[in-house]
Amino acid sequence: MNDPDGDNDARRHAIEEQAIAWFMHIRSRPAGADQSDLEAWLGQSVEHREAYARAQQHFETSEILKSSVRYGRPKVKDRRLWMIGIGLAAALTLAVALGSTFRSSPRVEMAKTEAPDAPVMRAPRHEIRKVVLGDGSQLTLDASSRVEVAMTAKERRLRLLEGKARVAIANDARPFFFEAGAGEVSASSASFDVDLRGDGGIEIAVLSGDVELRSLMRPAVLRTSQQRISTGQSFAFLEDGVGPAPLANENTNYLDWPEGWVDYSAVPLKKLIQDANHYARKPIVLDDADSGKRLVSGRFRITETDRFAERVASLFDLALVRKPDSLHLRKR
Repeated sequence: MNDPDGDNDARRHAIEEQAIAWFMHIRSRPAGADQSDLEAWLGQSVEHREAYARAQQHFETSEILKSSVRYGRPKVKDRRLWMIGIGLAAALTLAVALGSTFRSSPRVEMAKTEAPDAPVMRAPRHEIRKVVLGDGSQLTLDASSRVEVAMTAKERRLRLLEGKARVAIANDARPFFFEAGAGEVSASSASFDVDLRGDGGIEIAVLSGDVELRSLMRPAVLRTSQQRISTGQSFAFLEDGVGPAPLANENTNYLDWPEGWVDYSAVPLKKLIQDANHYARKPIVLDDADSGKRLVSGRFRITETDRFAERVASLFDLALVRKPDSLHLRKR
């Protein structure tokens, strides 16, 4: 049975989110820029105009900053501390709404002609890609990752669309912003990793310098979380938009992932295989489920699939069977 009230609530919620996205989008435009597209959206209904007015009122009376939308869930230190006073029942990010407007925004279109960078940088499915951007910043993309680049005379802005990236920011008078999921990173001189997980949450690890993290909640909350983090610290924005929250120590060190190396401390072999298969053209298959539970410690180059599989087979006394489309590890 259809639920008319539920359908109406969903429609009003969608309009509310669109209104926020429009407001943030218009704020990013130069003064005097054409607003006919906004006017067309407002003209669709009274609800559109009222939602936009509410968004404008809320945002102009609060310190709200712009935000826009990979691997398992992080361990967060006492997540309850980040929930106090936030109203989690209403917390929601603008990932979907902003995702649709950012890609078609004048800022991105301008970047196509003003900057030598391609509007979207991509890494192949099985390879890590390193590029130097037009401002001299260094960008490393993990396999199957995509980053949108928008550099104008006023600012430098990147947005992680998929996967994982490392940025080493070059000195420049223009501010530098990196968007992903429910968060935004800003810095003037720093190096950091940003990992966009499949659930929409993100993880940020600072390698050098200081960065500021910002998150945006929906109008029912109207709170901006900000956190300044320094070298060696890692934080996350969770899938529900809460954050930034500090990450607990993990048993995996991805510091040298741009070179294909990862350090593991007592992690299940299954996890190791999962990481390696992210780069494998021929996936590694564990034929024995029990073997996947065995703990592994050490430094592995997971981007070299054949050598990695040979080392694992040697460490655990497993047989390596090569098939046309896969590599199988099984008991001898």
